[in-house]
Amino acid sequence: MSATGKPEWGLAALVILAVLALVGWRLVSEGRAELAKAATHHEVGQVTRASEHYRRSLRWSLPFGPTRAEAIGGLESLARSAEADGDRAGALLAWRSLLGGLAARRFLYSPANPSRERAKDELARLVALDEKAAIDAGLSPERVGAEHRDLLDREASPDPLWGTFLLVGFALWIVSLVLLIRRGFDPRGRPRWPEARTPIWGALVGFASFVLGLIFA
Repeated sequence: MSATGKPEWGLAALVILAVLALVGWRLVSEGRAELAKAATHHEVGQVTRASEHYRRSLRWSLPFGPTRAEAIGGLESLARSAEADGDRAGALLAWRSLLGGLAARRFLYSPANPSRERAKDELARLVALDEKAAIDAGLSPERVGAEHRDLLDREASPDPLWGTFLLVGFALWIVSLVLLIRRGFDPRGRPRWPEARTPIWGALVGFASFVLGLIFA
């Protein structure tokens, strides 16, 4: 407690900023390391290894960080060069790595990403050109590609609205319980009802929001 009786919010904010800075530094450093490994394998034509490291770099990248754009460009270049060399399996792997890496960095309200849509289009096209499975016998390449594109668009992801209810409700629930513990009891452990009323309502509302988010997200 400070001399004014208030918590040391400045120290808490400093600790939070330090943690965020450390996390950001780790993300950037790991992303650059994976990108360097990917570029090395890319130069010597090792498609599988390069795709794996590009995908890892995407997973470590920040939403608007420099390594994100470089990894996307590297995977697209790798996929096109593999297809040009007749390595259709390598091209499929590179496009799938791009799509998987981008999917790993999605947020609740992520905007439409042209790179994701381009990867889906290329995957559908290559699948249609590839040797057909028995289930696709009798279907035209265009039909196979269209059906595969529809499958790629089906994402089992949380609903953004209910996902927000879940996250906000959980945060409100925890914060309200902390406030209840700090302010809702006197030094002898007896309830202070006027001070405890607001945290109790906050905890109830937060818990209800959290449960609804779990059910419907």
